Amino acid sequence: MRPFALVVPIAILSLALLGFVPAQKPPEPGAKILLVVARSNSFSDLMGAVDYATSHGAHVVSMSWGGSEFSGETSYDSHFYKPNVVSTASSGDGGGRTLYPGASPHVVSVGGTTLNLGSTSDGYGVSSEIAWSGSGGGASGHEPVPTYQSSYGIPSSWRDVPDVSFDADPNTGVAVYDSTTYQGQKGWFQVGGTSLGAPAWASLFALANQERASTSTLGLTDGHAALHNLATGGGYATNYRDITIGSNGYPAGTGYDPVTGLGIPMANNLVPGLAGSN
Repeated sequence: MRPFALVVPIAILSLALLGFVPAQKPPEPGAKILLVVARSNSFSDLMGAVDYATSHGAHVVSMSWGGSEFSGETSYDSHFYKPNVVSTASSGDGGGRTLYPGASPHVVSVGGTTLNLGSTSDGYGVSSEIAWSGSGGGASGHEPVPTYQSSYGIPSSWRDVPDVSFDADPNTGVAVYDSTTYQGQKGWFQVGGTSLGAPAWASLFALANQERASTSTLGLTDGHAALHNLATGGGYATNYRDITIGSNGYPAGTGYDPVTGLGIPMANNLVPGLAGSN
């Protein structure tokens, strides 16, 4: 299995511990998770950490960090466009605003939902799922709208984020175990935030790459074309759960929206779809 990298500033090292691989199939023997810690939270050091990960064989890079967009950010975009590499990043937890690097057109930006579980007849156990009010999203002020978003009726000439979503509400989050005290807690505790969604989506891409490697197919580059192709026509309802209720300041709605993006992965269908994508 190709390496999966978690890139974090040293100040938030413990956030790297939130990465996990969904239990679809066991990873191949020798599978690697590469933790790269930047020297500081400066963009030059963070980009250096991203470059280190990809130069050391990582084909999926997860980034649970971000900062306000800024003039000149497009000069950093090339760090995320590498052959056979997919980069994911959290969209932020502050509601309807955009962060970088999630705003980069070469990064899969992951927003958030509130996920409630219960007994259901469909076998998925989801009683309700709505947009999380903290999900970062909206139109970038610096990144032009990319080709892959041109068919979504985005009402501006700028890139919209997020691209997709995952459970992020801390009240409906996931259990993690940390042997080191983090924000006054250690042992088992519940976490949320879009910093959870970025490594979760990275793990889906890693699983797809595992399938691709088994047929001697190279890993996905960028990932956006595959995500959007799998959202066209009848494939949309098969590969995604469309989130149409809730708001982060922008309302969720049918199809793409700047709260939850394309929606939530139906991983049992989406992963094989990614594995077979060009």
